Amino acid sequence: FSSRGCPNKCWFCNVWRREGGLRELEIKDGWNILDDNLLACSEDHIKKVFKMLSKQKHRPEFTGGLEAKILKPWHAEKLYKLNPKRMYFAYDTPDDYEPLVTAGKLLQDVGFKISNHNMHCYVLIGYQGDTFDKAEKRLIDTIKAGFVPYAMLYRDEQGKVDNKWSKFQRLWIRPQIVTTKMRE
Repeated sequence: FSSRGCPNKCWFCNVWRREGGLRELEIKDGWNILDDNLLACSEDHIKKVFKMLSKQKHRPEFTGGLEAKILKPWHAEKLYKLNPKRMYFAYDTPDDYEPLVTAGKLLQDVGFKISNHNMHCYVLIGYQGDTFDKAEKRLIDTIKAGFVPYAMLYRDEQGKVDNKWSKFQRLWIRPQIVTTKMRE
């Protein structure tokens, strides 16, 4: 972790409740960036994280999540130079889709290729009012935007999930199944 927290206050997320506002931490050597919202950090902090990652022997991974709507061209260029094994963005609410499409284009414009399967996206499913058809459309739209979708099942305040949604989620979290769907 090079930072904790997030400036967003999304209704489905506990990060802002648990961590409070965004806090930049001391940067330590590592290769898996688990930050809640790295791109929300200051430009100086992000550049220092990228510099640290460029010195690692292991290809970096951004598994904590990158926010598509704040991805800038310079971020995309630096990410490409780092040659990440994988990076995750998020498609949680309808207003996340257009920024995801834009991020996919930005990343592809600097050289990322969809066929390398290193551009991933967490897709929130199973919240109140969601349907299997709506969720599947979001997952397929994620593929069209250039990302490998990873279905993230909504948990209520007690951490409970709907078992019907758990079965649906399994179809969209196994890489072999998802990449087969991507070829269809």
